[in-house]
Amino acid sequence: MTRLDAATHLGALRSDAARLAAVAAGALDRPVPACPGWVVRDVVRHLGAVYRHKAESVRLGRRAPEDVGSDWPDDDAALLPWLEAALADVRGEIDGDPGRPAWSWWPGDATTGFWQRRMAQETLVHRVDVEQAAGLPSDVDTVLAADGVDEVLTAFLPVWLAVDGAAAGVGEDLAVHVAVSTAGRTWDVRVAGVRAEVSEGASDAPARLAGPADAVLLWAWGRGGADRLGFTGDEAQLHALRRALSAATR
Repeated sequence: MTRLDAATHLGALRSDAARLAAVAAGALDRPVPACPGWVVRDVVRHLGAVYRHKAESVRLGRRAPEDVGSDWPDDDAALLPWLEAALADVRGEIDGDPGRPAWSWWPGDATTGFWQRRMAQETLVHRVDVEQAAGLPSDVDTVLAADGVDEVLTAFLPVWLAVDGAAAGVGEDLAVHVAVSTAGRTWDVRVAGVRAEVSEGASDAPARLAGPADAVLLWAWGRGGADRLGFTGDEAQLHALRRALSAATR
């Protein structure tokens, strides 16, 4: 995995968390388009819970119990300060040397750098959720977006499709071979049932998906349509890839 430097990830984490909180303050009851049944309040609770859970996991050196982080307040006035405290908690655990060993769910990178990237990308996606709920445009940095595309394809897809694919209804008949290209980079994506293999570089895939980095990232996470993307090959492959990503990122 090639990831960005710590300063970039941590800076994005800080700025996107601040933007999310500022927009959420006036939109807690707004429905979130990409998360049916959720309003912005649920996004804030979820993100704070993620921060708390990952901070505790890094402290413990293993995956924390699932209920860690579910201590959000019922009072809306206390919710954003609670989120700010949760952010400070996770930053206290992952700031500094990105090469420091830390538990992670991905065998490819067991360092705090993994969590610097993961928390930055998690916050970016949910910042977009809140902006979409508030009817505001989302500005996503191209370099950070391309980094997020790499993460969702090389880490999320192989790991979480295997874990959650069957429960999401993915069967052995799912077959994908697509080249995904953005920002001068290309990933060869192969899926067979709940098994995914992804490599960066040249690809002989018969189907190709390409577009601006922000459009590819938001499409991969189910936060944007395919209208800004270019696709060649069997369109069924595009739908199959979206199905695999949906199962891996739910």
